[in-house]
Amino acid sequence: MPEKRRTKPQTGRSIRAEAVRVLVGSLTGIAVYFALTAVASLILWKADTDEGLYKFIILLIGAAAAFAGGFVAVRPVRKNGIIVGALSVLPVYAVELVVSLLVSKSGIGVIGWILLALQLAAAAVGGIIAVNKRK
Repeated sequence: MPEKRRTKPQTGRSIRAEAVRVLVGSLTGIAVYFALTAVASLILWKADTDEGLYKFIILLIGAAAAFAGGFVAVRPVRKNGIIVGALSVLPVYAVELVVSLLVSKSGIGVIGWILLALQLAAAAVGGIIAVNKRK
């Protein structure tokens, strides 16, 4: 009689489940980005601040949105925090890039590349904190 073949145990989640987690984190990051941008715009408009400050405020808002997206994407499963967190920020950055290109009508500058690096780092940190957070 032939021996029974052992099947590999299902240790990981499916690609579809991972993609859903990344998209949920991305949608959260986009929502946080637009909410913080609206609040900051109102505050900066009422305070009549200098336009040179806007770049730094957008960097802070982008980092906060990326952190929130990375945290929400990793929180349900608590695995692969760096990778899932970093992947969840890519759609957020794409939306921010489209918005900035529509507003400025120019290409991506140094601030855009800094924003990408800052968001990747913030989302990875959000994923790491979600993995290590106690229930």
